Amino acid sequence: MFAIERINLIQKYLREHQQVDVKTLRELLNVSEVTIRRDLEKLEQEGFLLRTHGGAILTDSVSLVSTRPGTGTTEYSEIGKIASRLIQEGEFILLLAGNLTRQLARFLFQFSQITVLTNDIVIAGEISATQKNRCVLLGGEVSGQDQAVYGTLTLDDLERFHVDRVFVEVDGVSRDLDLSVTTQEKALLIRSARQRTGELVILCEAEGFYKNAFFSFGKARSGDIMVTDRHVSDEVKQHLFNANIKLFTTIDIYEGTP
Repeated sequence: MFAIERINLIQKYLREHQQVDVKTLRELLNVSEVTIRRDLEKLEQEGFLLRTHGGAILTDSVSLVSTRPGTGTTEYSEIGKIASRLIQEGEFILLLAGNLTRQLARFLFQFSQITVLTNDIVIAGEISATQKNRCVLLGGEVSGQDQAVYGTLTLDDLERFHVDRVFVEVDGVSRDLDLSVTTQEKALLIRSARQRTGELVILCEAEGFYKNAFFSFGKARSGDIMVTDRHVSDEVKQHLFNANIKLFTTIDIYEGTP
């Protein structure tokens, strides 16, 4: 059976059953477990499924990822995957709401001893579905548009925690490294979260560099980390290098200083 036939059958099975284990696929497709795991890994990279211990569950990529022109599901997924490599087992991390941080959450199945603090209802569901890591959902007023909580209650709740790393998605990084997002609620939350960690990891599409969104929450600082896609320009790479900001791209090349 050709690989494309196996992939189509796995996708069909998952659409019908929402989840599957490796043993079932091995019997269905009559191939080795190694081949099955390779197929599942490929589909996970495409954002179609989430691998779990012994199998996989269907990921509704449409609900997790926006479809802005110029950036596909694969690019989103790769940014999330690269960002996940910055996490160490046993850490406390904060994932603030965003399409890119939701993709990052999909790759946390590889850990079993991390604690995730988040204001994102989708991320909380993603973490709890795998039953492998601890998840704490901040309180606050629910934004139907973002499926996340914001506001005074969320800011007050956040003050109770300290985390090892904060992962945020930004919409704009200006030439003077000013960081910005599209809503005031998100800007206030990121500004507060930054005070509660030693390391800020900024996720941004390449098209967001040298642009401004409406609400600023501060500048990128020496020692901050940025993760973006492979379309980032050499000019931006050099700019960040000169500012001592570590940069990772989806082609997995470390551009910053150690």
